[in-house]
Amino acid sequence: MSLDFAQIQKTSLIDFPGEVASTLFTLGCNFRCPFCHNRSLVLPDEYPPQRITPEQALAELSKRKKYVQAVCITGGEPTIHPELTWFISSLKNEGLKVKLDTNGSNSKMLSELYQKELLDYVAMDIKSSLEDYDESSGVQSDIAKIKESVQLIRSSGIPYEFRTTVVPGLHDLEKIEAIGKWLEGADRYVIQSFSPEGGTLDKSFETKAPFKDKNLQAFVNTAKPYFKEVMLREYY
Repeated sequence: MSLDFAQIQKTSLIDFPGEVASTLFTLGCNFRCPFCHNRSLVLPDEYPPQRITPEQALAELSKRKKYVQAVCITGGEPTIHPELTWFISSLKNEGLKVKLDTNGSNSKMLSELYQKELLDYVAMDIKSSLEDYDESSGVQSDIAKIKESVQLIRSSGIPYEFRTTVVPGLHDLEKIEAIGKWLEGADRYVIQSFSPEGGTLDKSFETKAPFKDKNLQAFVNTAKPYFKEVMLREYY
């Protein structure tokens, strides 16, 4: 699958901390998180979206440089595309800052992007505790690569965040504490609220009610002892 984009969100105030950014959504994903609401991005052959070529995206972003100086690349999963390194290099040549959203499954590409100094911020999704990763990712995860990506991110010297979308039936305080012990000492951890709006990959999750505020705050409080900063982000 070529590196096409389903959408360019021309201006975002929330996707790249501290920056006004444009957000690009890549097509395709190697995970099958049952709670995912981006069906057309994960399964583009079944739910064909519009397609924007990398060249079209670069032209659009170049035109907007005087308004927006940063780009967030999200998905889907961007690192499944071999052309991603070239594309980000092209963005950097335009003088744009780049944030990458990733599930951490392609530690080799992540290492390459760091080595070439192409990233300004990385957000990695932590699906669950190590013991329960497959349940939340929907696939048999390569935990060694997940761990390697975590270590790369933590040692990069580049701003980052780890984040978990908490879902009823998949997450509880015990799993959040296990994540905290795994990632102890990391800079920033974000708890994100699951939402079934727009449909989910596994239709049974469409009827699940998101955690209430008190539950979300309990997750935050459980995580706080393990991280330098813990945030609650009530959107996903």
